[in-house]
Amino acid sequence: MPRPTASLLVANPTARSGKAKRHIDDAMAVLDDAGLRPEFLATLPAGGTVGALADRLEHEDVARVVYMGGDGTFAEAAKGIILARERSGIDVPLGMLPMGTANDQGRSFGITAGVRSLRHNVEIIAAGNEQWLDTGRIEAFDATDSAVARDLWFDSCGIGMSARILAQRNREREWVENIPLLRRVYRDKVVYTSATLRNLVFGAAGGKNFRAQIDVDGDKLVCESVADILIQGTIIYAGDWIFAPEGKPDDGKFEVVILRGHADWAAAAIGGFKRNPVTGDDLAVLGLPRREVPAGKIIDIRVDRPAPAGLAARVFAPFRRRQSAPDGGDAFASASVTAAHDLGGIHAQIDGEEFVSAVRYRIENLFHHLRIIVPENAHWV
Repeated sequence: MPRPTASLLVANPTARSGKAKRHIDDAMAVLDDAGLRPEFLATLPAGGTVGALADRLEHEDVARVVYMGGDGTFAEAAKGIILARERSGIDVPLGMLPMGTANDQGRSFGITAGVRSLRHNVEIIAAGNEQWLDTGRIEAFDATDSAVARDLWFDSCGIGMSARILAQRNREREWVENIPLLRRVYRDKVVYTSATLRNLVFGAAGGKNFRAQIDVDGDKLVCESVADILIQGTIIYAGDWIFAPEGKPDDGKFEVVILRGHADWAAAAIGGFKRNPVTGDDLAVLGLPRREVPAGKIIDIRVDRPAPAGLAARVFAPFRRRQSAPDGGDAFASASVTAAHDLGGIHAQIDGEEFVSAVRYRIENLFHHLRIIVPENAHWV
């Protein structure tokens, strides 16, 4: 068969009220100028992108997939590639044209976001330097240890405050969208920063901490009061923070960052800022201990927060419902994620998207599970 040469550009033409359409046209033109033979595949609602992309890849004429957009588009493109490989053995790399605010995957490898970086990022894709990226598989369980949700993630997942901030940001973003004048200024990082500050202040006063039993490759840790648990795949978190600088995206392990209170969360945010000149060695000189960050392949987390008996019973009551997955297989879904949160459940997120609130999570590192195209001298920016 002839060697595949086409580049499949995956993007959402309706993003940002249709403004993305102009950026997509620009990307198609630049990809064409670089001799990458672009073809466009629009994202589909309700998870339909994954199956549609896998179907297209199985024609065996695509050399690479290129995503354009935010973390959600990255995840859909990556899952489509993985599904095609699992179904038919066809495997292609993923190139990045990030447009999102945080851009954790891109920044972790030296790829900046935005229209101004478009031509440079296409040059990176044309050069074709590849690196493996470990992939996370997460399962959520209810109080009877029945699986209620499972998914893949590629950047980070979190349980606790970071996920609660994300949920609050999403609610505020939906509210702001209905106010034309306000949505021009109260958006992106402004919304996220506002939600973060309010959670730091009111969360500390409102007793939002929870108990956690964490098992990392057989090493057990019991924490009586935790504000947040972050499991890191790539090194950059939320665009600007590095909580586990020793972490690698392709070593078969994930780093587990445990933040034991809102003050600890604030201290980690200050100390973990990626441009912070204060290093771990500096803290050691001052007699301050380094943050211990365990890492492992299999991470099992049980969480619990004291609540009134009747409320707790409703939050953590067993719930299980089957639904048809976009790729035709089986998938589990919880009842309403938002409803569980409203009842007092502990928030969870994967790759910046709200995930099911549950009492137990099992996270597995899938070693070298995705090929990505990166700069020749890949390093975080």
